[in-house]
Amino acid sequence: MNFDFWFFIIMVFVNSVFWVSVHFFSGFIVHFIPSSFYKYDNFLFKKRFWELNGKLYEKVFLIKLWKDRLPEAGELLGINPFNKKVFTSRDPSYVRRFILETCRAELSHILPFLFLPISFLWNNFLEAQLVMVIYCVLANLPFIIIQRYNRIRLISLLIKIHNSA
Repeated sequence: MNFDFWFFIIMVFVNSVFWVSVHFFSGFIVHFIPSSFYKYDNFLFKKRFWELNGKLYEKVFLIKLWKDRLPEAGELLGINPFNKKVFTSRDPSYVRRFILETCRAELSHILPFLFLPISFLWNNFLEAQLVMVIYCVLANLPFIIIQRYNRIRLISLLIKIHNSA
């Protein structure tokens, strides 16, 4: 086996360890940010006009076909666990907590993009950097989309609950 093969294997290992560490760190650190940060009208989390009340995600991304097939890792770390896989109550406090957790989950998938440039330090040729960008987008964007889509629907539900009370 030549040097190129072993270099490739080492780079796959280094990048795998890096990204697993980034994902665990991101999932861990978001639990130490005060809950007051996770407001759905915060700049990061607020609904955008171009989301068309979630229709963008339904029509362009066909979210209803795949959103329930992706894993829910929020409970994996065991810090402040909350299962976002199953909606269990229409109680306003539960819905508000669910909305908060969608913000927390979205941030945990935004943070890896901040670490992406660090991976360019050892992936110093364009093809490898492109692979890192593609990985980061594919590993995070679907989860960001799910959180944004669910939050839009949950906010609408919360408004309906308050209006009917």
